[in-house]
Amino acid sequence: MKFKAVMENEGLAMGPSGGSQAMLLHVLQALQRLERSSERRVSDRQKGTPPSVVLKLSPGDLALCHRGGAEESQTWCHFPCDKLFKEYRIESRRDNKIDLEVPIANLLHVFHSCASSDRTQLRLANGRDGRPILGFEFSLAGNVADHKVEQEVPVRVLAETEANVICEPALPEPEYQIELPSSLARIKNVLEKMKAVGAQHVLVEAARDSVPDGTQPGSAIGQTGATGGAGRAWLKFTAEAELVSIATTFPSLSMVMEGKKTPSPDGPVRLFLSLRRMAEVLAAIQVVCVEAHIACVLQDRALVLYALLPHRLGSLISYTPAVLT
Repeated sequence: MKFKAVMENEGLAMGPSGGSQAMLLHVLQALQRLERSSERRVSDRQKGTPPSVVLKLSPGDLALCHRGGAEESQTWCHFPCDKLFKEYRIESRRDNKIDLEVPIANLLHVFHSCASSDRTQLRLANGRDGRPILGFEFSLAGNVADHKVEQEVPVRVLAETEANVICEPALPEPEYQIELPSSLARIKNVLEKMKAVGAQHVLVEAARDSVPDGTQPGSAIGQTGATGGAGRAWLKFTAEAELVSIATTFPSLSMVMEGKKTPSPDGPVRLFLSLRRMAEVLAAIQVVCVEAHIACVLQDRALVLYALLPHRLGSLISYTPAVLT
């Protein structure tokens, strides 16, 4: 089993969002934020298991998976290896696939350390105690000369049977794929007001809008042609507490038809979600600079938030299952 890779810091050339190394750091910050706010299983707390993510390495893709503890409540990020690494080599008896469980805090610390380095080398090896580690080697600028830094992150190599279980939820095609407003703060503020009055769940509804078809100005997806001719939709959030109810509608949002095989229905599609989980996901995804946010609405099944990373660096996907009320 072998894994070696090289990342080069091209952040300055890629604008405010930074390059692949900075983007990976921001994604890890989002996953850590989700971890801190999620309800951990009692068994994990009793065992003292540190919060972790799963790195799924394959010849063409690096995926990070954070599982929130509830069924199908997970967040994934996918990076094409040719976008993330300048050099990449992986070998294993599992069709050149390697799955690692890695403590979030350790991984985040090392990427903070190498954020300003021009070149970072990664390799899977055995540490000083003989246990598997991800080794990082990079240089930091000094007053007189650059100095080399080596850091180790402990990992657990997952067996094939365990690795195969960790996969994205199998869901049908969503009834609606809707591009959200460029700033998620508007939706997040609505959810925070709902939480403030004591609501526990939020009803999410989506349906076709009566606004004439066209491309929404400033729409990142629309500029690629994915929403051209797809029409408009509205998205409504409703929450009820003991003494008050709150409802907010976001009208005239672009529908995204890329990847859809069937048209969206005319009538509304509904599902109930945990208000707390929905607010946590939005707060975490806000940490990452993205080109577009897409809400995939599946009737009584799940809300999937899909974030398109800039410069075609990959995608961030969060699955929030529906709840029974």
